[in-house]
Amino acid sequence: MKKWMVAVAAVALLGGCVKIDKNPPKDLPDYVKLYPGAQPMMTMNMGVLSSEVETTTDTPDTVIAYYRNEAAADGLTEKAVATPANAKPGQLQAQFTDATGAKILVVTAQPQSPGTMLSLSYRPVKAASQ
Repeated sequence: MKKWMVAVAAVALLGGCVKIDKNPPKDLPDYVKLYPGAQPMMTMNMGVLSSEVETTTDTPDTVIAYYRNEAAADGLTEKAVATPANAKPGQLQAQFTDATGAKILVVTAQPQSPGTMLSLSYRPVKAASQ
């Protein structure tokens, strides 16, 4: 978790303004679903991207399977992504987009004790028209 917070701080220094809140925004894009039963940890708005961080007792496999089903139902397709160099053992990641590339959702599910920390990164509603 400390490495993750350092990364957020680095983004803030490099990218300018980062707004952090514990509560998810009320204006999430329709294709960004909060994981059922997950506990919110943090919401970050980094200008053109936003991220929701939550924890759940479910496994990373279960989390990714849920988002694959939801993305398919929303007409998003999965794009192949390379495993990040700093990925922890058991960490899974999936990226979904629409045909135009306007809708982007990146789901990262990282095992932690107990359960999983998940991150949803997406374009906020107001940035979709940019």
